[in-house]
Amino acid sequence: MSFTNLITTAIDSVVDDIISKPNPTVCELGNQRLKNNKARATLYRRLGKTAQPTTTKEFFIGLGFSRYLAIDVNTDMDAVAMDLNTDISKEYNWTEQFDLVTNNGTGEHVFNQYTVYKNTHDLTKVGGYMIHVLPFYRWVDHGFFNTQPNLYPCLALQNDYDLKGLWIGASNGERIEKVPTEKLRRYKGYRNDFQLDSWERDPMVCAIMKKKVDKPFEIPQQHLYSGENITSDEIGKKYK
Repeated sequence: MSFTNLITTAIDSVVDDIISKPNPTVCELGNQRLKNNKARATLYRRLGKTAQPTTTKEFFIGLGFSRYLAIDVNTDMDAVAMDLNTDISKEYNWTEQFDLVTNNGTGEHVFNQYTVYKNTHDLTKVGGYMIHVLPFYRWVDHGFFNTQPNLYPCLALQNDYDLKGLWIGASNGERIEKVPTEKLRRYKGYRNDFQLDSWERDPMVCAIMKKKVDKPFEIPQQHLYSGENITSDEIGKKYK
């Protein structure tokens, strides 16, 4: 996976809070290949950093993170080999948590979408951040799935996350649109409002969330089919 301007810009939006903590740590789902990008130079300049990283580990260490880890199906680039199709807390007895967890172009290649989000939740400390950057529009036959923006307000509501940002953007960062979350019951205006068919690069969705409470991960219900649409008390009590 490529570590691009879009994920770097997302990190820039919350990194001050993260690196203000003692010995901040980061975990990436999927080992990432650092690309030369303007956003990294902008971020380093803003923070007064002078490092010239050649890997994502060096990028994070240069920002002030004390520990870096990636999870993948191999051990390349400081990764540990774990199957993200499984609940890693049970399959590998993994309990370590991090101040930042990124899912940058990885989750769409994992068949078990439940474990993608549960593992991200379980890997994140209370007060820590989760950043998802995944294919949204077009991206034909890239992975198993494309992701819709309305997933993230629902996920945040069900799990008491603070949804810090929801964007659609190009991976090179040349176009980033902040999405008003109040539209996301199921918003049908994306193609026209943001002229998605005219984008040179296929748009991605970027969600930035802060974990506020220590509780088990819960599956969300899509807003369109929640509330009064659920007539079963047994089902309804599961969802916010």
